[in-house]
Formats: sequence, structure tokens, C-alpha cells
Amino acid sequence: MLFFMLCATSANNGGGIVLLLLAMAVITGPALWYATQQGLWFVRKVEKTWAHTCAGLSGNFVGEKNDYLASVREGLRSRGEYVPTQKKEAYPELKNIRGNWEVWTAEVRFWEGQTIDNYNAHAGAFALAFHQPHVAFDLAENGLIRIRAGNLPLPPAYEFEE
Repeated sequence: MLFFMLCATSANNGGGIVLLLLAMAVITGPALWYATQQGLWFVRKVEKTWAHTCAGLSGNFVGEKNDYLASVREGLRSRGEYVPTQKKEAYPELKNIRGNWEVWTAEVRFWEGQTIDNYNAHAGAFALAFHQPHVAFDLAENGLIRIRAGNLPLPPAYEFEE
């Protein structure tokens, strides 16, 4: 890609730029196709819905984190003057999202002080936001909180005598 960019900038006519755009399309097309096959749009939709739901719940699900990019932009606008680190809203993150539109699981990177009960108390809100009949939170093997959404398999009823 660097070679094509150098060729495009050194060319005096518009043909170099056309060649650069063509090369970028040839590289980007298969990459976008592969990302689509791997479920990129599903993962993006789940992450966006998660963030919006956490924002709506506020309280224990909304926090702050440093926004270094905004700080750099503000520093450039103020012509090099000191700009304190900007802050932005943050939400617990979803990792390892697996599944499809009907049934999926993910792991929640929770914050210190949060428990599974905090999440299970709002399971109905998450189920409504994700358009799923059931949403449940439990402890994953790696210590994170796991979310399961969709029709969950239930064991058959066990009849017992007292």
C-alpha cells in the first residue's frame, strides 16, 4: 500500500490517484466480506445496544474514563496550551460475543464493586433491549460475568416426593 501511495503522489496526472483508489478497493472489499462472514454487524449491534441499555439504567452501570483523543484535539485547538485530560462516559464492556440473532453469549468486563445480582436485577431491561425472551447472568469459568440471551434450554421437571 505504501508503494501505491508513493506512486500516486509522485504522478503528475490523475492516473496515480485512480490507481491508489483501485488498490484500496481491492484490499478493502475482501476484508469487508470476511468481516461480514465472521459476524461483524451482529457484534456491533449487540455492543451498541448494550451501551445504550447501560446508559438508560445509569447508576451502577455508568462511569467515567479518560478520553485522551479529545484531550489531544483540544490541545491542538488551543495551540499547545495545557489541557487537562478530558473525561467521557464509560460502561461495562462485552467481550467474546458468540452466537446469532436468536441465541448468543458474551462475557461482561464488570467494574469493581459490581456483582452478578446487580446485573440479574436488570435482566428484564436487557431482555427487552435485545428483543430476547430470556437474559441471564452467571459466573464464567474465567471469573468474568457471562450473559446468555435467547431461548435457554431448561431441564425437564423433576417429580419428587416429600
